[in-house]
Amino acid sequence: MRRLCIVLLLLSTAWWSSGCVSAKIQVVDERTALENQILGSYEELDRDLQLVASVRAVDEDGKRKKPPRFSDVRATAVTARQTQQFNRDDIEELKQAGCLGESNDGKLVARPCDASGETNVAERIERLVAAENQARQVLVEFVVTTSPDLTKDDLVQLARAYARMNREQAESGHWIQTDMGKWVKK
Repeated sequence: MRRLCIVLLLLSTAWWSSGCVSAKIQVVDERTALENQILGSYEELDRDLQLVASVRAVDEDGKRKKPPRFSDVRATAVTARQTQQFNRDDIEELKQAGCLGESNDGKLVARPCDASGETNVAERIERLVAAENQARQVLVEFVVTTSPDLTKDDLVQLARAYARMNREQAESGHWIQTDMGKWVKK
């Protein structure tokens, strides 16, 4: 009898708890070819950045050693990725504060916020927006330059794909601009 009570107790607990658990299934669209192109280029640049960072600046004798050679386009793109990684924490902080948002053309944009009235914060926002947008422009041009199936005519479409990726990666509470131009919090 005691065993039966324990089994019934376990079954009722399992039945009761199964009603409290719910699953939310979210279907994510497949990435577009342009988004894959952007991500592939970024991964390639990040590998180059790791290579450059891992090379010692001096040889065994203590003499300065030249870093590995990259094409000018690639070197510029690696520098742009370095800039993005360096500024990432500051940009994230200002996005959380509502001072920055992702526009529908792939650019980072200053937004009105409480902190932007302070002199140091306003200058910081201006500097970060300029540096990030310059880096993004270099990287989009790098994707076009290094992709045989893309031309300068694809820059606008590539920037839109980049904007879509930024909107999808934005965290809850970040400002994003919809394709129709409306600013909303994600």
